[in-house]
Amino acid sequence: MTFISNRTGKPMGSLGNKDLNNGEILKKKKDRKATLMAILFFLALFPIMWFGLDFLATEYPITQTNITIDGKNRVIKFSERTRGYTQKDQTTGIRESGTSHYGYFLELVDSIAKRSLHKLKFKAPVHNIQDTPKMYFSSKGIIWIVSTTRSNRDDERGFILKFSIRNDSIINDEREQDETYGIRDIDGNRVFLSKGNEFYTPYSTFFGGIYLDLETEKIVDDRKDPK
Repeated sequence: MTFISNRTGKPMGSLGNKDLNNGEILKKKKDRKATLMAILFFLALFPIMWFGLDFLATEYPITQTNITIDGKNRVIKFSERTRGYTQKDQTTGIRESGTSHYGYFLELVDSIAKRSLHKLKFKAPVHNIQDTPKMYFSSKGIIWIVSTTRSNRDDERGFILKFSIRNDSIINDEREQDETYGIRDIDGNRVFLSKGNEFYTPYSTFFGGIYLDLETEKIVDDRKDPK
């Protein structure tokens, strides 16, 4: 039996179904909105947490050198931003501690006025940093940052970065990382290398070796057959 509404003249059963459908549609819209808000919240939470940890990290000096460029006395400061952490391994229950890396800095300072002229932040081009990088300033006004490695793994080959100074600003020259070589040691302007997966043999004045000359920017291979 269908009852007729006195106000609309339409079956009341059909109105009830329509109201029910509208309610379901409204509920679905609210659910979708809540899901979208939750996704946006978590997407926004990650960078907030990362920048928060970055803010809590501390900048530590690595090295600095006095230079003269364009007739001006300058100081180049090289530093690293890190933060210590302690966390519990969920599998073993053992508490572990370590250091998180948040980036490197090169800063150009006026050595007379003791005033910072330019500061540049940059990241290591490798995920696993094996050794604290060393800085070398060439006679051509080029800043080299070199991180060596003792590992023979493809993802732990060390790195070499190149920067230049122009108009009292530090420019990242974004030198492409050559994955053919492992970065093994540095002595003055020579960066000693190993090729491919070869184990590194320290450079010998008699047998030679492979190295990158930071002054000429050329790789020298003067190895001799020990026989």
